[in-house]
Amino acid sequence: MKKFFKVLTILAFPLMTVSCVNEGGASSAAPETSEAPSSPSTSSLASTAGSSVSSVAASSSTAKASSSVHVHNYGTEWSADASQHYHVCAECGDKKDAANHTFGNWVEENLGTKLNDERFANSNVKYRTCSTCGYEQMDSTHAVLPEIRFAFDATDPNANFATAARSTDITRPSVSGNITITNAGEYNTTKNLAATMKVRGNQTAGFDKKGFQIKFDKKQSMLGLNGNKKFKKWVLLADAKDTTISRTALGLELSKGVIADDSKVWSTDYTPVSVYLNNTYWGMYMLAEQKEVKDGRINLPEPEEDVIDPETGEKTTVPITSTAIGYNFELDYYARNEAQKGAEGDPTFEIDYGNYFTRNSYNIESCLANSGLGIVTTYTMNSDITDSTAGTNQQTNASNSAQVTWMKNRLQALFKVLAEGSKNNSAKDINDNNQMIAAPAGTTVKQAIEKHFDCNAWAEGFIINAVCLPPDVGYSSFYMSFDNSATGDKKLRFDNPWDFDSNFGNRRGFIEKAGQTSNGKDPYFMDRTANMWFQLLGKMSWFMNDYVIPKWNTVRTNQTFEKMMSLARTFYKYYDAEYAKNFTKWTTTQASDNNVGSYFNGDGVNSGELRRPFVNVSDRASAQAETLKWLAERVNYLESRWVPNSTRTPLPTK
Repeated sequence: MKKFFKVLTILAFPLMTVSCVNEGGASSAAPETSEAPSSPSTSSLASTAGSSVSSVAASSSTAKASSSVHVHNYGTEWSADASQHYHVCAECGDKKDAANHTFGNWVEENLGTKLNDERFANSNVKYRTCSTCGYEQMDSTHAVLPEIRFAFDATDPNANFATAARSTDITRPSVSGNITITNAGEYNTTKNLAATMKVRGNQTAGFDKKGFQIKFDKKQSMLGLNGNKKFKKWVLLADAKDTTISRTALGLELSKGVIADDSKVWSTDYTPVSVYLNNTYWGMYMLAEQKEVKDGRINLPEPEEDVIDPETGEKTTVPITSTAIGYNFELDYYARNEAQKGAEGDPTFEIDYGNYFTRNSYNIESCLANSGLGIVTTYTMNSDITDSTAGTNQQTNASNSAQVTWMKNRLQALFKVLAEGSKNNSAKDINDNNQMIAAPAGTTVKQAIEKHFDCNAWAEGFIINAVCLPPDVGYSSFYMSFDNSATGDKKLRFDNPWDFDSNFGNRRGFIEKAGQTSNGKDPYFMDRTANMWFQLLGKMSWFMNDYVIPKWNTVRTNQTFEKMMSLARTFYKYYDAEYAKNFTKWTTTQASDNNVGSYFNGDGVNSGELRRPFVNVSDRASAQAETLKWLAERVNYLESRWVPNSTRTPLPTK
């Protein structure tokens, strides 16, 4: 909670040149720049995470002196740095009453309990407090995060799984072992959990710090996530591009806030952890749920059913072989790799955008669309395909599956319905053979699209992506669901938001905010993204006015963005020692190196994909401050665009 300081008011005199006089009589010039915290553990962050210290000088009336002598206007609240507390002159920044902190005893406490915030219930901190000013000093040697420890046979042929994988590798070998969870309070494991682990991801598999997938032999809950539900598959997200190691948390927190009242859209639960491989520290990671169609995860019926034997009464579970199942799939540039994965590959399909969506018809500026990837037309099935010709291996030849063919044809028809409505203002329908037909007489474009699209879910996805500015959304990590089961609503929806490590201004060319332009054009990314679904929807005023803006107002009323910023500040203060440990292990993001992301235009820093100040892992304080500033400016810009007469207080940018 922000603190409001007492203001000392002094008389105003005619304006003259002013210098400041210290108590000893020597004059000093006012500082050229405002004071900034030197590290994430300074009092500016503490004030948002339970500390009673302010790092901002008290505000006051402007002093206008009648002579060259200035009388200091010291605030009454303490300011502090790591070693001392003091009072600051609101006019010139001069300090007085400086004294060393008087710390009490060390206290070890659950961070969620300390902050009354269950998002941090898996973290434990050790700190001591200055009895004079309330500044909190963290014990940098104390392990704050839960630890996931994977032990495996070092002589296993795949024992180098965590270092050998490259982004160009098609298959990712797994290694068997046991997982133990430590430093997690009630969630500590008392026995080893049998599991396998392998590298996950596409481009990021080429980084030294890689992400992993965990697959337990038996279903397990993990650190209380998702109501402590049990699943076999979990993932460890590396955030190897992110010098704040918070973008995944910010993106998922945003997603949860936006879809809070929507039971049909799923967003993974998450918590930060430390990872150890054979007792070797491997870094700070984000533990999250595997994106999969399972009860309690992606909200679709699983493609199987229980059958009761009429004679014995025994129940067996068998796959559903009709096309009446739930489908989840990804717009996926990397679909081309699936056929090469053999039994591990997922079915893929492709649709034709015709003349509706080309580089000429819409002004696509995604750096990826303009750099050789083009407009992606391929999709990969994320959910199980269970018809009889598919077998048990998720066949990679989609033409052998009636289920995949059905979803391909339906998505093709859905795209045409959307494009006709958006570009030609023509209402269309879809028949039982998945062919586009004319809508019944009197049907409006809005009614036609509402019949086949879950517009509420699409508005949620639109907001999430408009805030994040995701470079990937036009070519990968973009998921949709369609429930064609007997009880399904037969509508296409945006689902399971994912992949945030390049977002929030991290990547060069995706920094648009008020007052800035991209290639001289308005900073409204959604008009130019290579994602055809969002671009077509956003062109229709009724979609924006009836779905996006009301949802935006709800998100603002629920203070979703304020909660995001509070979460980030808490990360930056209480996890500072964890950041230091991670970047001692991994001294570069590699996304800033010359060997990665060379298809981006350089800006004088390097030929990698990151922009300043996110290149240097040793300057995380600047990266953290810029991330918060970027987020606030982006939200304020969208507020001004979508709610031009808004009376809401803008988010603070400092």
